[in-house]
Amino acid sequence: MSPDDEDGRTDASSAPSLRAVLLHGSLDILIHEARNLPNKDILSNTMGGLLKSYTSAPEGAASTSDPYVTVLVASATVARTYVIQDDENPRWAQHFLVPVAHEAAAVNFVVKDSDVFGAELIGSVAIPSESLQSGDRVEGVYPVLEPNGKPCAPGAVLRLSVQYVPVARLTMYHHGVTPGPDFPGVPNTYFPLRRGGRVTLYEDAHVPADGCLPEIRLGNGTNYRHGQCWHDVYDAMSQARSLIYITGWSVFHTIHLVRDGDKGRSLGDLLKKKSKEGVRVLLLVWDDPTSRSVLGIQMVTDDRGPREPWHDLHSKIDGPAAFDVLKNFEERWLKASKRTGAKKLTKSCNDTLLWIEKIPEIAAIDDEIYSSDSDPERWDIQIFRSIDSNSVKGFPKDPREATSKKKTMQMMYEIIYRALQEMGLDGKYEPQDYLNFFCLGNREAEETPNTSTGSFSASNPQDQSRKNRRFMVYVHSKGMIVDDEYVIIGSANINQRSMEGTRDTEIAMGAYQPHYTWANMLSAPRGQATNQPTKSIPESQLQKP
Repeated sequence: MSPDDEDGRTDASSAPSLRAVLLHGSLDILIHEARNLPNKDILSNTMGGLLKSYTSAPEGAASTSDPYVTVLVASATVARTYVIQDDENPRWAQHFLVPVAHEAAAVNFVVKDSDVFGAELIGSVAIPSESLQSGDRVEGVYPVLEPNGKPCAPGAVLRLSVQYVPVARLTMYHHGVTPGPDFPGVPNTYFPLRRGGRVTLYEDAHVPADGCLPEIRLGNGTNYRHGQCWHDVYDAMSQARSLIYITGWSVFHTIHLVRDGDKGRSLGDLLKKKSKEGVRVLLLVWDDPTSRSVLGIQMVTDDRGPREPWHDLHSKIDGPAAFDVLKNFEERWLKASKRTGAKKLTKSCNDTLLWIEKIPEIAAIDDEIYSSDSDPERWDIQIFRSIDSNSVKGFPKDPREATSKKKTMQMMYEIIYRALQEMGLDGKYEPQDYLNFFCLGNREAEETPNTSTGSFSASNPQDQSRKNRRFMVYVHSKGMIVDDEYVIIGSANINQRSMEGTRDTEIAMGAYQPHYTWANMLSAPRGQATNQPTKSIPESQLQKP
């Protein structure tokens, strides 16, 4: 048996003779059917027969494999078919259009048997990446091989087709991220692009009002206003009339969101107050040993208290896209509260979620009301989410097994260097001319004789940091600005755990202002996304949560 998110990586799919190439574009995949797959439930049938011989259980049809297919590129799962129950000749006929930016030797189609305790590898088919580079469609019937390279069963085959379309041939990217009013958004996603609304961007949850951040002039002639995230969160919850739904890693309920002036109530007290007023308060949080109930409100607290201050990014969404955030919460809530074990035998009545259709001010939200082309400050917004998640199942317990930041940076530089070599520019340019990594630093106070650390080595980075009194500031932000017009902010890190889609549950928003795009202005945009401050708040001015 192999865990589902190990994805049955096989020696046959990574043969030494295959050369890794960069696939940057889109994979058009069609998985038709499989034939003559082996019965992986023989052991289950044998055990079931033994149990029936000692009981009066009725005879039933013997079960067989419950096959499905996952598609792997560079060990990342990029597509997965549905499971077909008890069928050695399954027909899926499923189509996938998958964006890729992976360096891989092959595109691997891994056939598995779904089981109660995970999944069992049946076999795999490897399509060499080099055979896809021409852009021609590769299709046929391929033998399903075990890790040792032998057929998993006599006549076992998988019929599929795959075509690689380089990014240069994808016309949707030819005019930037937002090529005009008919831009459909990111295709093949769970939620559509919502036209019209408001996005408020925040740098850090609490920004001191002492002028430490620079003044920035926007394209409309006004100065950028640095938002007060925690103030806005507190005000929004205070004014809530129907519901407050919160999801996150944990909730420190004694925290005070407002840090200056009238501090108001703590988060926990505010939520209890709103609950007593009849507002539905639900918290969907990480399930850990510190979970507890506070006056009927389920919370997660951390007995170690708040961590050190972090630099972070946040966003507030007003308008139709907020409904998609609500929908995502509802679906995650229903999945998390799904009845298991013996509870399945009793009648279920989950009435914790409000019936949104009966709340007019929410149910009546319409894109047309917000999407006025005459509004220069309008935002178009799309919500993204990871479709599937098994939390941290299969994530390396030993940090040495996980991909480090250093390895990620090295991989990025190697890709750029090879591209320069192919263009014959490796003698003229360096990878650092195209990609650089920066870390915020905090200047510490001068060391006194009593705090001196002793010997100094010029070749030691730690000693150099101490000499210059520059130390890294932890930046927890997950954000990206593309071409000064499109901003993405969400929960995912740029690593396998967040991006694979079968581990952590992630959510993000992508947004732009149609009046501040390259396509509309024919010059560098200067909207809200463009002008996010690059000067950080000094660490000494950050307040602990």
